[in-house]
Amino acid sequence: MIKILSCITEQHSITLVLLAAVVCAFGSLTALSLLARARDEKTGAIHRRWLVASSVVAGAAVWSTHFVAMLAYEQSLRLTYDIGLTILSIVIAIVVTFVGFAIVLYRKAPALGGAVFGAAIGAMHFTGMAASQVQATRDWDPAYVVASLLIGTAMGAVAIHVFARGNGWRSLINGTSLMCLAIAGLHFTGMSALTLTPDPVMLLPLGSVMAPERLAIAIAAVMSMIVILGLVAAITDHHLASRAAQEAERLRAYVLELEATKRELQATTENLTQALNAAAEASQSKSQFLATMSHELRTPLNAIIGFSELLKGELFGPIGDARYKGYVNDVHRSGKHLLALVNDVLDFSKIDAGHLTLQEDQIDIRDTLSTSLRMIEAQANGGGVIIEQEIAHELPILRADERRVRQILLNLLSNAVKFTPRGGRVRLIAFCDEKEFVVQVADTGIGMAKEDIPRALERFGQLDSDLNRKYEGTGLGLPLTKKLAELHGGRLEIESELCVGTKVTVAFPAERLVQRSAAA
Repeated sequence: MIKILSCITEQHSITLVLLAAVVCAFGSLTALSLLARARDEKTGAIHRRWLVASSVVAGAAVWSTHFVAMLAYEQSLRLTYDIGLTILSIVIAIVVTFVGFAIVLYRKAPALGGAVFGAAIGAMHFTGMAASQVQATRDWDPAYVVASLLIGTAMGAVAIHVFARGNGWRSLINGTSLMCLAIAGLHFTGMSALTLTPDPVMLLPLGSVMAPERLAIAIAAVMSMIVILGLVAAITDHHLASRAAQEAERLRAYVLELEATKRELQATTENLTQALNAAAEASQSKSQFLATMSHELRTPLNAIIGFSELLKGELFGPIGDARYKGYVNDVHRSGKHLLALVNDVLDFSKIDAGHLTLQEDQIDIRDTLSTSLRMIEAQANGGGVIIEQEIAHELPILRADERRVRQILLNLLSNAVKFTPRGGRVRLIAFCDEKEFVVQVADTGIGMAKEDIPRALERFGQLDSDLNRKYEGTGLGLPLTKKLAELHGGRLEIESELCVGTKVTVAFPAERLVQRSAAA
């Protein structure tokens, strides 16, 4: 130990020795920082770019430390350096260090990897010593040579082991300190093993050699590379850390937003469930109410209509005053109107509950059309409306519920007659093509604006909703007709123009058509 201290203080420039220490410390710190970056803490993946960068910085730090210390070596003899061996020394340092660091990351053996790094220090040192050219004989002390190699491998193993076992700045500083001891300890112990005896007769090779000044430039270049790599590593590390923090903050905000959305969805789901339950209960109550009320209303209505018909016919003798006869007609008409309303409401409730089933049969649609026209004739004659028909000669048999089809036709014809002024026309059109059977009811009545058509198809949708409106009606005829057409798989469409007229089209699908030969 005394010989090593004497070698440092008496044979070296203290200023350059301190510079070598700074180079060693900065290079070691940078190398271990890059090595820490080579393994992803979260996934455990190994990034080879960081591994290569840490190996280059560590090897360059060892090389720079050695040759700065060689420049600090003060002897009366002038030293030169073989370029080939000098380059070989830094290559050895980088390659062997890469092997050691790869063992640390891939094999997860930090002590073994550190020992290989110590071997890299020793190989670089003695290759660098062989690169030095001096007019003197060399005498090596084997004990110090072995001791230097042991110091390098042992301290390298301890340094990497301490660094890999911990996490954070403390393990980084401890590992850097021990790595510096490994580099400096091997170098100065190895230098203590060498004794130079001047020999003026010895001839130096005249080949490719490098003077100390040029070596200093090379060291400066290598140091610049270490500094640049260190700065790049620091900037990159800061950028990655900042981006990771931003990403973590973004994800945290996103998670909070998702949790808030989840709570809102849960609250909405609960509200919807309650609303659905309430709607189901209301629907059930409505169905029960309509079933009860339809029975309670239809019973007295049938009596009112029946007795008013008896009074109209004067079966038990004439009515004394003629005004009574008008009152009876009003009672009879109002009773039938109210009964139709009750029937429509009941039909709607059955459709909503899914209880309205079709009593399907094969019907002669021509007969149904004719019957519907005869039933509407009285209303048309009373209103002064002309009924026209345009029915194709060849019509197939229709598979449908005859009562509901007649209900569709009567609703359309009745509406057309009601909203057509005296002298107007209502036309019933029926034809069949390859796709469907079509019935159209067109009138020259008051019509309606295009934007009012959807409202006309709503339940109780009255375009004239004033209490003193001109046209009577509940607003159930068109909506119910549309529902009945859809129950048959068909469709209902309305074309209308204000003050021009309205055309309503009901189409039944082709699968409900039966050829007369097949029906027979």
